[in-house]
Amino acid sequence: MIAHDIVSYDGFYRAQGVRAVSLRELLLVSDIVTLHVPLDASTHGFIGAREIALMKSSAFLLNTARGGLVDEAALKAALVEARIGGAAFDVYATEPPTDRELLALPNVVPVPHVGASTEESVLAMGRAAIEGLSDPTREIALSKP
Repeated sequence: MIAHDIVSYDGFYRAQGVRAVSLRELLLVSDIVTLHVPLDASTHGFIGAREIALMKSSAFLLNTARGGLVDEAALKAALVEARIGGAAFDVYATEPPTDRELLALPNVVPVPHVGASTEESVLAMGRAAIEGLSDPTREIALSKP
């Protein structure tokens, strides 16, 4: 397994058998590229036409991090032209997604952004809310309308 990050996690990588590489190398050699970054000014359009062009024609791109990280027009063009194998995502630049052609491509797996809708996550959120109510020392910030 390989990874690219702007922060060094050498100890974790060694313990897990992960090799740190440049973004370029990651894109050139990976069969599956997954994104795990926040969306901000430095990551908006993080994967665009230039990055997609580096990927193998059989590679898959997975984005379950944030919409806006991937240039969806560049991704669509690469998928239509079979320059990459496929893509899967549950986040979109515009929510709800508006490019129905992209979503309908046979090499795309679009799913709704419902990662927090598992039984476990709903229970965890409920327990956290109850703890917040039952702990009088805990401060709760209320926003004004």
